[in-house]
Amino acid sequence: MYSTSVYYFTPRQIVVYFSGNSARRYQLVYAKNLRLNKGVDNKLQFQFLNQEQKAVNITSREIIFRLISYNGEEIILEKLLTLTLALNGLCEVIISPVELEDIDTQYCYYTLEMAENGYNYPVFVNSEASARGTVEIVNSILPSFIPAFNVTIPSHSIPNNSTETYYSSIINTTDNPLLTIQTLFQGYSGNAQVQGSTLPDADWYNIGNSYPYLDNTGTEGYIIDGFHPYVRVKFVSTQGDVTQILAR
Repeated sequence: MYSTSVYYFTPRQIVVYFSGNSARRYQLVYAKNLRLNKGVDNKLQFQFLNQEQKAVNITSREIIFRLISYNGEEIILEKLLTLTLALNGLCEVIISPVELEDIDTQYCYYTLEMAENGYNYPVFVNSEASARGTVEIVNSILPSFIPAFNVTIPSHSIPNNSTETYYSSIINTTDNPLLTIQTLFQGYSGNAQVQGSTLPDADWYNIGNSYPYLDNTGTEGYIIDGFHPYVRVKFVSTQGDVTQILAR
């Protein structure tokens, strides 16, 4: 029997506030990178200390948190920090899943800006007294979104008192055990059969049952569960057409 340890903690970044007349020159030796996980709420906490490593009172201070692209050309996100325990120099920002939804996974910078006596000052956040720290935005709690892609339909004749057989282009499942296919029919009569193979150009076999349709106009979906390296859809049509196929 074995056990797996898990931890829940709020990342806290120490911020050195250069103020006062102290002769001491306390400075961060190591400033860790911060991480934001897409799909969940993220809380980042900051604590302001002076050069004597004592807490700085940040009551009534306005502190702005920004995410900046790695090339320094775009502000990705901007929020005010919430003062959680101002007398002890503690403040935090909570970034919701919705705020990260449209942001790609990437390395970027974060900055803090503090307003004081009508002026806006940079807050130094890393070990080299720079006003930029590093943040990694990652897919970790939830998988990344995979968009559907178009599956081409080779040129074929539209049935006219006859039966036409044609196939979609071949879908490489990249060893994914689950595939979904969406097909758009226009006045279609006939059958549709999903087929699989371990080779891209031979040894095709039927997956599941054949689907019969009669003058069908609309969207039909198929779920292919199991290991099939290559997949295609076979159409045996007596009327109408297949106008679009999407897979994911």
